[in-house]
Amino acid sequence: MIRTVILGVGNSASALVQGIEYYKKIENNKGKTDEYGLWHPLVGNYKISDIDLVGAYDIEKNKIGLELNKSIFSSSNKLEKFVDLDVSSINVEPGLLSDDNMNENLQSSIEFSNESGFDPFMESEFHNSLKKKNPDIVINLISSGLHKSSEKYAEISADIGSSFINATPTSIATNESFIKTFKDKKLIVVGDDLMSQFGGTAFHKGLMNLMHERGIRINKSYQLDVGGGIETNNTVDEDLRILKRKVKSNTIESELPYDVQTVSGTTDYVDFMGNSRTNYFWLEGDSFLGSKVRFDIYLRSTDGPNAGGLLLDIIRGIQYSHDMNEYGGIEELSNFGFKSTITNNNLRQSYQNFSKKYIL
Repeated sequence: MIRTVILGVGNSASALVQGIEYYKKIENNKGKTDEYGLWHPLVGNYKISDIDLVGAYDIEKNKIGLELNKSIFSSSNKLEKFVDLDVSSINVEPGLLSDDNMNENLQSSIEFSNESGFDPFMESEFHNSLKKKNPDIVINLISSGLHKSSEKYAEISADIGSSFINATPTSIATNESFIKTFKDKKLIVVGDDLMSQFGGTAFHKGLMNLMHERGIRINKSYQLDVGGGIETNNTVDEDLRILKRKVKSNTIESELPYDVQTVSGTTDYVDFMGNSRTNYFWLEGDSFLGSKVRFDIYLRSTDGPNAGGLLLDIIRGIQYSHDMNEYGGIEELSNFGFKSTITNNNLRQSYQNFSKKYIL
């Protein structure tokens, strides 16, 4: 079993928890999980039923102390219920909050627990709690922009002997110091900034790849994102918006072997959209005789499930790599599942590298 701990019980965690339960039930009934939307029924030698959630942490008052299967449906989460969940043996515990300069949007979105905070006693408590759970993998799903908290979680995970998935834009898996720490301890770290299975970034990269392969010289493009939920509200903070825009734009530009003008990022937060997102795309390129080709389209999707499917693959990929005695940063996993990486392969090449190694 792959013992797994979740940090941050938001919409992505909700999709992950529901997805594990949903596909385990299908496996137990001898059904074919790929017929029910699962991208990869097997990654390495591992099925969904090989993933065992053993702990969850959050800093939000109305989530702490609840069973995980109830906490994912707390008022601040917006993802709908897809499957009936059994009673959970996991209670959500207080996480760490090492950042004292959170943006106003995040502060106004959630009610923080008095038990959360950064002081030596709380850090020691969290360290001991996590160590007792003996996780193989810790997944960092906390809100973007909490850089000190993400770094502290990575440090503690390495210290107790757990591999680490960083779904946030904080530089963890692209930080040579962290990579060395995890490698020296014979652990794995992957990230940074999770890329949705079929969200705006993947779709934008895919369009560029198709145009390039069909001989269209792309001149410029932009992507505007509008969504609901705490993460989107958090992201419209100006400093974080700039960071996220830089990460998204860089990964999209890396899709082509030449420079192109592109801008990509979240433009607005709309509360009633819940966990859904609309991505608006505009692309322009030159074809034969300099004739213009233009895309002017939009995509609607749901953030939680877009994250959940990829996380299931990354969890199982890490465990398989660890079985093969691979440690530190794993390029095939980071390029496959994340926006900010040390090496940049285009979408097609990244998937081919992942498939060759993990889809046996």
